[in-house]
Amino acid sequence: MDTSTILMVIVTLALFVVPAIYIQRRQKSKLNIAKQPFIEAANRQGLQLGEHDFWNEKYGIGLDEANNRLYFWHKEDNDPQETILDLGSVKQSVVENAHRDVNGNRIIDAVGLRIAFYGAKATSVYLPFYVTKDIMMLKGELQLAEKWNAIIQKRIVQTPQAVKV
Repeated sequence: MDTSTILMVIVTLALFVVPAIYIQRRQKSKLNIAKQPFIEAANRQGLQLGEHDFWNEKYGIGLDEANNRLYFWHKEDNDPQETILDLGSVKQSVVENAHRDVNGNRIIDAVGLRIAFYGAKATSVYLPFYVTKDIMMLKGELQLAEKWNAIIQKRIVQTPQAVKV
């Protein structure tokens, strides 16, 4: 190959690679800016999040391992909703996948975690990961809910059940 051909290949590659790198960095910067209120809100609650995830610029979940607390953040309009759960009082956690079948195709309407607690009232909390009205397409929310369900399952403190005599 001669020098002009090599130069043309380098210029052509640069025309495709440079914009791709620029777009990727810009998206990462935008995500970090959107993530900042989630991290700041957790810090205001006195939580030190180790493992955490943030998605769709309006959902966040994290684990404060030292205090065994789960923090869930959901920004609805401009009003963030916060939920802090003591994993020591959690009885069960399951992934809920609300779907319907239309013409042989499965359409997922919502994905979330249903967390049940010990106690006389046997309350439960639903943490939404995906809702059709907020987001048009799934982008890994089901896998993310399954990941956090597994994390919660590992952290659940098993309360001894009464033994019948």
